Amino acid sequence: MRSISAGIAAYRLELTIALGLLCLNLAVMSGHLASIDGLVMWRQAIALVHDHSFSLVPPIWWGSYLTSSSRGIGASLQYFPGVFMFEGFVNPAAPQPGPHYQYALLYGDRLYTIAGAPAWAVITAATACFVGLTTRALGFPRPASLWAMAFYGIGSPALAASRGDTLQPLVAISWMVGIFACVRFNQTGARRWLWVCAASIVYGVLTRPLEGSFLLPGAVVLLVLPWRRALGPAALQVGAWAAAVVATLLLNWERFGSVLSFGYRLGTPEASWTTPIWVGLPGALVSPGRGVLWEFPALFLAASGTAVLWKSQRVIALVLVGLPVVLFLEACQFTDWVGGWDWGFRFFQPALPLVAVVAGIGAIHLSPRWKLWLPAILLAGGVLWNLPAIATDILGGYGATYQDTWSNFRLDAYPPIGAWRFLHHIRPVEPSDAAAVDIIWFRAARSAAGWATLIPLVALVVTSATLWFSALRSRVEPAARV
Repeated sequence: MRSISAGIAAYRLELTIALGLLCLNLAVMSGHLASIDGLVMWRQAIALVHDHSFSLVPPIWWGSYLTSSSRGIGASLQYFPGVFMFEGFVNPAAPQPGPHYQYALLYGDRLYTIAGAPAWAVITAATACFVGLTTRALGFPRPASLWAMAFYGIGSPALAASRGDTLQPLVAISWMVGIFACVRFNQTGARRWLWVCAASIVYGVLTRPLEGSFLLPGAVVLLVLPWRRALGPAALQVGAWAAAVVATLLLNWERFGSVLSFGYRLGTPEASWTTPIWVGLPGALVSPGRGVLWEFPALFLAASGTAVLWKSQRVIALVLVGLPVVLFLEACQFTDWVGGWDWGFRFFQPALPLVAVVAGIGAIHLSPRWKLWLPAILLAGGVLWNLPAIATDILGGYGATYQDTWSNFRLDAYPPIGAWRFLHHIRPVEPSDAAAVDIIWFRAARSAAGWATLIPLVALVVTSATLWFSALRSRVEPAARV
């Protein structure tokens, strides 16, 4: 207990910022599902908790009958606490048999609003906390951790993703926690950190087998190269990864009848890596609709941060930069590199916290001439990108308009330019209205309470701002290690 209290005291600033970010995420959450991927993940959680089964009964029609989730089982686990707590008070929207698209399952599920949507706010805030903790654990001062958390929490697509229902934020937190655990093990030698890293690898693989597996080589490098130590710590991570792969194959057998069936057809036009790199790379990097430089401007500071890390901590620099590069190149070649109806280059989201750490380090090592204004300008650029992403419904027209490769190269594909034209009124007129402000508190204004439902929105935003300002006023001290 004493060590826990010491840790809270040492990292109080990062915890305060994370709590402020949680309030902001709760303030802007949509409260509804936004994709068929998210829907089957949610229904799978309900089926497991309520029916103790992988089968969706009745099945969901979405172009075909869906009888089970085609997403990793880890994608449903984060819903378990909420479903256990609230299912007895609020029943989920029931699927209706018949070949018709059931949009009521996206917009009309009150159980998801209460028990599901807040989970994404918590996941994003927790990831931001580990971004700050990792920056401090590497020995950098609090300004670096503050910039890193701000870049990730409000200056990257993570803010928009905190409202969503896709799997990438889950992989992001598994990567960040795993890397933090490796850093702490190297510093303290405490074996509990090895188990934390192993758990992160298992969860990542159970969520997204490919991207989740990327953490394994990163962990092995961090655990073996710094001291050329015995292979025992790395062997534990390999064993955890192998166990997660075996569990995934057994779950495939249970859900789809074959250990090699992942719910979609690999190697077909539906899921393959055939996009030419000269098409996917510029689209994912600089296209106004999907380019990471547009949606995460702080990426420019990663060059400075990489140079600093390379001089002092080459192994961690290799991992923090290498994993995002590998993920970026892999995702650029995926058939559906635009990531479906989503804000930004969704497939790069697992790397956002790692890049944020490097960018935060870069921000404090700029020359005095640049340090005063460049990080703030880049942060503001990320906030600007997020504004339409948190205020408008992706299903209201933007997603359908910019769903192919070439449409994303149009300037109006940049959300602050093109997304606002799909916002036609402030308060939704019906539950599935996608043309209004897509924030739960505005949607709730349709109730008898009227505009009084905006009171929680104002309270959460004020609380978030108060926490952030209190953290910024705190006396800046050298990084502490516990």
